[in-house]
Amino acid sequence: MEQSPVDSTLNVFDRFAEEGIARLISDLGNPLLMPPAVFLGASILLGQPLFAILQVTGIAVICYSILPFLLTLFMFRRGIIHSLDLPLRKTRTLLYAFSILSATIASLIIYQLTPTLHFFIFILSLVFLTNLTISFLLNLKWKVSIHSASVSVAGTIYYVIFLWGYTELHTITLILSLIHLLLLLPLMMWARYHLSVHSLTELFGGAIAGVLLTIIELIIFTTIW
Repeated sequence: MEQSPVDSTLNVFDRFAEEGIARLISDLGNPLLMPPAVFLGASILLGQPLFAILQVTGIAVICYSILPFLLTLFMFRRGIIHSLDLPLRKTRTLLYAFSILSATIASLIIYQLTPTLHFFIFILSLVFLTNLTISFLLNLKWKVSIHSASVSVAGTIYYVIFLWGYTELHTITLILSLIHLLLLLPLMMWARYHLSVHSLTELFGGAIAGVLLTIIELIIFTTIW
């Protein structure tokens, strides 16, 4: 699937005007934004103190969002990529590798904070790191939708927090999970398909992998921990 030359010249407002609600959904659900949102939501659901919530969320914003975004912007400015959607599989390799390094740093920092944090916060950092690593390996041969995967990962994490009784906010946690899995995920899949960034196979592959891998990883990591 070729990159659109239009995509490389439109500014953010033109992109919304040109591509409509699908662009808005895609950009608001950017995978770079999902980890900080999940760390923030999970920290609140797990009853962490305010300072710990701010610490974890700040680490997530820097390592999962800002640093990978700066690399993406650099690649775009240098002409290495021609679309921030990265529709070509091979252009995603460098970003994946850098994101793995950045996520490793996040896990190491969060590990140092574990005496003052709920153990599940560190487990989440391992899940995001592992998913990035698996995505990197899959991307060597097959492009899957990270947008749909990130939404399904978030919904699965919230459901596990609810199912395993890690929170006292049972109803809110279940609602968050269902919103992600039953509302946001279909919307994201429609948006990415509408924008011609992914095929249906890539979208369903990302969504299913996000759910299954997250469940397996959480079981393994919590057992080891």
